[in-house]
Amino acid sequence: MTFLVILLALLINHYWRRDTEILSDDWFVALQSSLRTRVQALHPEASTPGPLYPFLLLCLPPLLLVLLLLVVEGALLGVLTMLIHVAVLLAMFDRVSLRSFADAYLSRWRSGNFEGAFLLLQARWKQLVLDNAGDRDAVHEQFCRYIVSSSFERLFAVVFWYLVLGPAAALLYHLTVLYRSRGVQDHDSEAGALILRLGYLLEWAPARLLALTFSLAGDFVAAFARVRELLLDTDCSAVSLVLDCALAAAGSAQRTMFVKESAAGDSVDTVLIESDEPGDNSGAALRAAQQAEDLLALLQRSQIIWVALLAVLAVYGAGG
Repeated sequence: MTFLVILLALLINHYWRRDTEILSDDWFVALQSSLRTRVQALHPEASTPGPLYPFLLLCLPPLLLVLLLLVVEGALLGVLTMLIHVAVLLAMFDRVSLRSFADAYLSRWRSGNFEGAFLLLQARWKQLVLDNAGDRDAVHEQFCRYIVSSSFERLFAVVFWYLVLGPAAALLYHLTVLYRSRGVQDHDSEAGALILRLGYLLEWAPARLLALTFSLAGDFVAAFARVRELLLDTDCSAVSLVLDCALAAAGSAQRTMFVKESAAGDSVDTVLIESDEPGDNSGAALRAAQQAEDLLALLQRSQIIWVALLAVLAVYGAGG
């Protein structure tokens, strides 16, 4: 059933052109606030919540999911269970179709409406580190980072943990991603550090597997060289590793982007090497749009490779 669930979820996610958010992550913010307040009330003298807080935050939703699946097990010949599995995966995938968002962004970018493209990205990605569209290269870099990080965190890593340990494990990983993007107020606490560390560990294997997939889906020599360099790098975050290898796999002769992890591990510096003539802004913009299209195509081919591998596992009984 595992292969069928993943295949159905990926097909629905691909063909369902969601232009607006149908679900939101507000439930997680509410749960986080409620649990933090209740745990803090148990130890009012402590300045930060103890280890009980991250335990409840990460384990309570997966536990409820497991109980739900146990209750409906066998109902309607297992169809209900399968539908719940598919619904859970879709809920963890990106809220808005990445292809639809990218089309809207690139349409503005190609028409020269860089401010509109920036505002669209700013509204979609709350972690955007830019304040304005004055630096077009920086806007392009952030857009590329968004589409790769969103695909990794919201799709590939979710599918990986669903395949390995089931829907509860996939949901556990998803909660660490939500915490990293929505739980800013706790990042400096001991509980917050524990959740972030768990997220790093959960992303280690799927990030490297996806990087290897990029080698097969794109420029093998360039991408595999980056994979070998970063394979055992403990300072590089999973998103930065995936982005670096994706850029290498989708490399362009005219424009190359090298990603360097900052010392803090939570941001990147990108060095651009251009072959444009001075003042050729329109040519640079078109090449930037083409590079984004190349990244989207690379991510699509990588999905196909994963589905093919899952089919092989299913045939030999390893994929459920």
